[in-house]
Amino acid sequence: MNVHLLPGIGGTQDLFRDYHFPFPVRCLSFIPPDSLDTSFEDYAKSFARHHHITPGDVLVGMSLGGMIATEISKHLPIRKLILISSGTQNQHIHPALRAISPTARFIPFKRLQTLAYPTSLFGPIRAHMLQMFRNSDPRFIAWACLQAPTWTGLKHHPDLFQIHGTRDPVFPFNRQASQIHHPIPNGDHIIALRQRPLINRILIEQLSPS
Repeated sequence: MNVHLLPGIGGTQDLFRDYHFPFPVRCLSFIPPDSLDTSFEDYAKSFARHHHITPGDVLVGMSLGGMIATEISKHLPIRKLILISSGTQNQHIHPALRAISPTARFIPFKRLQTLAYPTSLFGPIRAHMLQMFRNSDPRFIAWACLQAPTWTGLKHHPDLFQIHGTRDPVFPFNRQASQIHHPIPNGDHIIALRQRPLINRILIEQLSPS
């Protein structure tokens, strides 16, 4: 069994740099899409092939990474699917973010990345986020903003576990509260960074052999 960790949009495999597990894991980074019009389904299939994700593997995805992990599970028999600050339907994304997604085609993400200088004045968490944003593929960020709202989602997975902050502004908790297995009180969208020890412990509990 291989365990793959997928970051969120604007993130890289460095999201999990301070996570520690008593078993092997693979921290993955996103690949560039063929075009801004590549479908979510086609991207997920290419991503799985590129990273050699195979039947019986375990996927842990944060935010957009959770959506891609979920899409992969529709095409490969994934053993266990764990979502952090994510959702299983595009309706779980805040409506305002879905409404403005078409503007991503015109946003100069590469220019914004040059301006996002990670200084210690922002604190370690924000500096970490800015550094990941600078290292991300700007074409992927634009693609993700455009395609995420059109994602068809997933109705069911036999072994799904969701970790979610109750004050997440990107995937509002109340839009899917009934299916959250481990709510994080007052947690925002970046609980994977802000509450790393807690999330790390939960993942170990969920992924360790019973």
